[in-house]
Amino acid sequence: MRFARTRALALALLAGGAAAGAAAEDRCLVKGKMQDQSFELKSCAVAMYDQKGVTIWFTEKPLSAAEVEKFQLGSYADLSGTSMYMAFCPGGAKGGAADAKAPGSYEWSVEHASSPMLMQSFLFKSPADKAQKIEKLTGELKPGGRLAGKIRVSTKLDQGQAYSWDADFDVALPAKGAAAGPGCGD
Repeated sequence: MRFARTRALALALLAGGAAAGAAAEDRCLVKGKMQDQSFELKSCAVAMYDQKGVTIWFTEKPLSAAEVEKFQLGSYADLSGTSMYMAFCPGGAKGGAADAKAPGSYEWSVEHASSPMLMQSFLFKSPADKAQKIEKLTGELKPGGRLAGKIRVSTKLDQGQAYSWDADFDVALPAKGAAAGPGCGD
């Protein structure tokens, strides 16, 4: 009887540990349209500068370990194929905890493999810019911390070309800071 209880307890602890490990995995999904071209990005890498500035690079296919390491060093996303990056200050100028209401700029750059003419960059001021809606932004901005968010963008260029996407992410921040990245001010 005692052996059965010990075994049941050990199995419960293993199951709990597996569930906790699964919950800690990165999750990235961006679905959208660039003019008439749809896209879906399921992979990402994250770089953090000065414990305030974060850059997330979303891609169709997983990046190699070497690409992720290079990105995390300099926060530079080599947009090729269909991809996107977002550079921002999730906690505003103070850093600390992510806050959807913190004032700041969100820089987005998107590229579609079907045409280099679809590549565009956007700069939104949050929370004032109505083209960008931050539905969720949580986390602690520290090495090894986590950052989760859900952001919707819908905008048009002067000539009427429409760009829209929904970005949903829950990622671990790298243990080591980048040498460059978005400046968040003081």
